[in-house]
Amino acid sequence: MKNKILFLLTLTALIIPTKYFAQEVVKYDDLQNALVDKGQYTSYIAKDGSTYNIEDKIKFGTPSGVNGKFVTIQKFDIMLNVYVVGAEAINTSAEIKKIRVTGTKRAGYKVQLQTKGMTGIDNYFVYLEDAILVGEIKSFGMTSDEALSELKKAKDKLDLGIITQEEYDLKKAELTPFIK
Repeated sequence: MKNKILFLLTLTALIIPTKYFAQEVVKYDDLQNALVDKGQYTSYIAKDGSTYNIEDKIKFGTPSGVNGKFVTIQKFDIMLNVYVVGAEAINTSAEIKKIRVTGTKRAGYKVQLQTKGMTGIDNYFVYLEDAILVGEIKSFGMTSDEALSELKKAKDKLDLGIITQEEYDLKKAELTPFIK
């Protein structure tokens, strides 16, 4: 009987995806204020307000390291060999499998994404905020320049009478958090 119960518990752990055991949402501000627990989460709200969820796709940008190598992204194969990610990953995308908080209160906490690689076999590990900061991951949000450009277009449309003041105010409220 003991063996059957142990077998069922083991089988359940293998069948039920880990996202069901993960905590819900972690926010950038909570990381900065050390108000988080290490472990897995199902969503992350980044510094720029973008929300990253398990099963979302992230897009790789351009490498920030020497010789066209990514600094904030590592690749592990099925044998757990670590590889430097190079130019082959530019403008490719990967699906988020896990969202983890790593670190310590003293050193600080970071969000790390584990993704399915381009081939589906390799796994990428990405320190998200660092990767966004150096442009190795393209944020879901907008850059300050993109938001400012959109706001100027909306202002031109308002001046031309194409949109109403209310529509402009909504657009301005939406874009202002991205403008630095």
